[in-house]
Amino acid sequence: MTINNTWAYNMHDHDYKSAQYLIRSLVEVASRGGNFLLNVGPQPDGVIQPEFQQRLRAIGDWLAVHDDAIYGTTYGPVQGVNGIRTTAKREMVFVHIFDWPSAALNVPGIEKKVISAHLLDTGAALQFRQSETGVEIELPPQAPDPNVSVVALRTL
Repeated sequence: MTINNTWAYNMHDHDYKSAQYLIRSLVEVASRGGNFLLNVGPQPDGVIQPEFQQRLRAIGDWLAVHDDAIYGTTYGPVQGVNGIRTTAKREMVFVHIFDWPSAALNVPGIEKKVISAHLLDTGAALQFRQSETGVEIELPPQAPDPNVSVVALRTL
């Protein structure tokens, strides 16, 4: 994917994708078991333009907190649910929340037994209930991250 609409440096292309869009694209690809390659076309003098630097730093800042939910993961057990994506690694399922709910978050299709839930951003433990249809997670009123917040579920 490109940060703007050009695969190489183009001084006239100022249609930059937002950092949030790029972070969510990374999560989308990881949740399907893929690898995300983000193109950066340097200027003729080799300098990376400031708009690209800002977005790359924002992605790096998000990954500094959420790296466990991306690096070394594979596709998640829940696919096709609006507002969330999932990745998985060993005994963990990571629920990436795009659309922060005003009530409890329902995650259908988690078949493994969930033994704990916490926010990856803060480490705060979360209350949850599991049934045969999925997991309902009690969330704080505000999303900890405006781009994508992540709930880590430890499973058996």
